Amino acid sequence: MYMKNCKYILVLAAALLCVFSCRKLTPDEIVSKTYAGLVINEIAAHDELADIDSWVEILNTSTADVSLEGLGLYLKDEYLNDKCVWSAAPGALAAGERLVVTSATGQGLSTGIISNAEFVLRLGTKDGSVDKFVRSEIMPEPQYNRGSYQRIPDGGDTWRNMTYSTKGRPNEIFDWKEPLPNAIWMWSSHMEPMMANDAEIMKEYWRLGYRHLLLNSAAFTNRPHEAVPFMEKAEEIGFAVHGWIQAFYKGGTWNVPIDKEKKTIKEEVFADMRELGRLCIEEFGVKGLHLDYIRWPSKASQYNFTKEVNSVAAVNRACRETRELCDKYDEGLVTSAALMPEPNTTNTYAQDPSQMGKYIHILMPMCYRYSYGYSDTGLVNCMNWFCNNSANAEVWSGLQTYDKSTTGLSADAIYTDIMAYRQSKATGIVLFRFGLGTFPDVNDIWKTTD
Repeated sequence: MYMKNCKYILVLAAALLCVFSCRKLTPDEIVSKTYAGLVINEIAAHDELADIDSWVEILNTSTADVSLEGLGLYLKDEYLNDKCVWSAAPGALAAGERLVVTSATGQGLSTGIISNAEFVLRLGTKDGSVDKFVRSEIMPEPQYNRGSYQRIPDGGDTWRNMTYSTKGRPNEIFDWKEPLPNAIWMWSSHMEPMMANDAEIMKEYWRLGYRHLLLNSAAFTNRPHEAVPFMEKAEEIGFAVHGWIQAFYKGGTWNVPIDKEKKTIKEEVFADMRELGRLCIEEFGVKGLHLDYIRWPSKASQYNFTKEVNSVAAVNRACRETRELCDKYDEGLVTSAALMPEPNTTNTYAQDPSQMGKYIHILMPMCYRYSYGYSDTGLVNCMNWFCNNSANAEVWSGLQTYDKSTTGLSADAIYTDIMAYRQSKATGIVLFRFGLGTFPDVNDIWKTTD
């Protein structure tokens, strides 16, 4: 009896194995096996915008090369019904390699993709798919103007609607502490020379070790057609661009947020700041917001009326609201603020770094050697005071690249000044300004020595 049961079980197992092994594979299973590991990793669906192309990034998440022969992207939207909009050229995608196809002329993608309408994008053949993106199911919100739909982490299962894109690079949440802490303040007029000759100067600054560009918000409000390609090129090279907002300054004059006569808060000042910050983030994909003119021009104590209506509270509110705006996106957006260099200026400028530093990631005191006549010891003492009174914030040294007569300094002179600042507790530098002075190589200034 035992032998008969064993024989019966073996026969049944063989029959079941035959059923499963002989089952005809579905088209999706065939395609998934042929192109195993390939995924749609990032989608920039921008056909509704006139000044930016749509593009799709394909990533090989496997550990082996995958042939692209016969592979295509198929789009279904209000105009197309699962139409092939890109066909792969002969070749293979290596393990970990990514391929970007765009709607730019000659780049393969034959149409744009609209993010504010339903679409289905699939990777595979006309018969089956290895991967598929269904907007209504995966990511129903329209994209931000300069952002993209991304798998976070890179190649993973979860999609995010990001305000910034990572075209041709790993998808990841921005970490402001990762790049070298070397920054440059830039006016909007500096974009043009930065972009000249295929961004020759921008590439040179990258080679020299600069990683953060604080770009004045006039670039986004007054020169958007220049700002769009500038942002794309900066991201491509690897810069983190921050939106530089003149908080309490508008139209060439001070716009402090307290009405001295009425002794009330000017809510429109804060509303304008929030809107400008939103525009920088959602429409241009900056990696952070930088507050300048976040102070009174002088005699701030004359605006101190109540606990709520006073100059220091107004500055702190601007810092808090800027941080809350950035944190809302959960994308690692960084906040920073420029400070006047004198210690203990709450009565004059309403800047209290011990309060501002509760909200701002990086405080940037403008301890300019030539404007204030600092010696090396004076520089170090100035910076250390801010470092010791910055709450949770890091402190980066703001320094001039020109002398008292506005003559640009040599690279050696600027480097000497940087190393003087380096003797303080500050953890970064910010140079002012582009176009004046020869910027030195700063790749190694933060290396520690035994």
